[in-house]
Amino acid sequence: MLNAGTLPTFESDLVLGLVGAMSDIVLILDVDRKIVAAAPGETRRSMGDIGQFTGKDIESTLDQASRPKLKGRLDTMLERVSAGDKSTHVWCEVTHDLGNGTQLPVRYSIHWINNDSRFLLLGRDQRPIVELQRQLVSAQVALERDYEMQREMDSRYRMLMEVTVDPVMFISAHTNRIVDLNAAAAEILGGARGDLSGTSIEQEFDGYAASEFMERALEAGGSDGIVRIEVLARRSQKRVALNIRVFRAAGERLLLCRLEDTARSPAGGPDPLGDNLRALYAKGIDAVVFTDHEGTIISASESFLNLTDSATLAAVKGRSMSDFLTRGSIDAKVLLENAMRAGHLRLYPTRLKTDFDGEIAVEISATRIGEGPTPVMGLVIRDASRSEALRTPVAGAETNMVNVMDLVGSASLRDIVAETTNVVEKLCIETAVELTRNNRVAAAEMLGLSRQSLYVKLRKYGLLNRDED
Repeated sequence: MLNAGTLPTFESDLVLGLVGAMSDIVLILDVDRKIVAAAPGETRRSMGDIGQFTGKDIESTLDQASRPKLKGRLDTMLERVSAGDKSTHVWCEVTHDLGNGTQLPVRYSIHWINNDSRFLLLGRDQRPIVELQRQLVSAQVALERDYEMQREMDSRYRMLMEVTVDPVMFISAHTNRIVDLNAAAAEILGGARGDLSGTSIEQEFDGYAASEFMERALEAGGSDGIVRIEVLARRSQKRVALNIRVFRAAGERLLLCRLEDTARSPAGGPDPLGDNLRALYAKGIDAVVFTDHEGTIISASESFLNLTDSATLAAVKGRSMSDFLTRGSIDAKVLLENAMRAGHLRLYPTRLKTDFDGEIAVEISATRIGEGPTPVMGLVIRDASRSEALRTPVAGAETNMVNVMDLVGSASLRDIVAETTNVVEKLCIETAVELTRNNRVAAAEMLGLSRQSLYVKLRKYGLLNRDED
């Protein structure tokens, strides 16, 4: 019988036992397509209750898409058997519906049992393959998405490099070579983009060794700012200023360099005023601070860092100017409001706080830069500690105190103390009004008084004009 290509007649349980070790699921169907026996293979006992299929029509256990597919395969098998071909088998991939939304994909090898006139279906569980295919498809989709995003970002970068008018160049901090540059930068350096890309900075610039250049350039990473280095371009023999900012991309540190031809201004001529102003900002004795209209520090010179004992620009950038004033927001409000209203404020005396809780007497001049609702404020801060030590007492204060001392012997101590209190109170009010440029609201806030109380005291000491009474 085996030589004839047919299986011998066995009991169903024995057949299941023989083929169970080779398959994940075994089904035996009669010619009416009903399941005579069903069982999972030896290695797939976790497939669920496959025995529930017994006695059911095979199509009732399948999803809608699998039913015509299996029916066609079984019909093909019967046609071959009718034609006398009883040794062949066919393959069919179907999905069983186990209920509760659970599906079981299986690939069956369908055989004809000639002696019993039955179909033997030996199935392989396709769930691991389906899951692997799903993961492969997801990975492919993600890869395609990343590839398209990379192409889009590359196109944006190329377009930006082409249309920007600023000369821009990228240098690798690891290799000390030019990674890329735009046409404007290539023109300043005196070469073609293709020739300059990939060349060493030692080959293109004079003035610094590669190690010294990179050490200076990487200072930008410590101060969170921009480092300016002047070099000589070998090809064009131009003095070029490189404004360098350090950043990291894909784990590699890169230098973004904006190039300036120091021999000409942006308009094409010499720019001594701009150069002198930059040098004054960098090396001037008086501190220079730029803030927004709310007092947030945008930039500060090295002299300001020295006055406040701040380590780096990053330690002060983004903080409020009131953090460095002894009277805090009161001083800041007087400075900014008067400068906003009048355009400038000259020699405002106050005290500056350091990062180590020290204090230093200063004079601040404030200037509004630009128009509109959000201008930039420029502050020039001068150390006034020496002049404060040499400053003589106010003559009016001395006269008042002499008048108070004359009362000794002619008035009681209580009256003398009351008169002294009035003198001090008047001096404080006069000083606050003077500091705030006669801004009554700011003066009241500085003295810790309400506006009504301040007016009462001004009237008491005759400090109001007649038209204000």
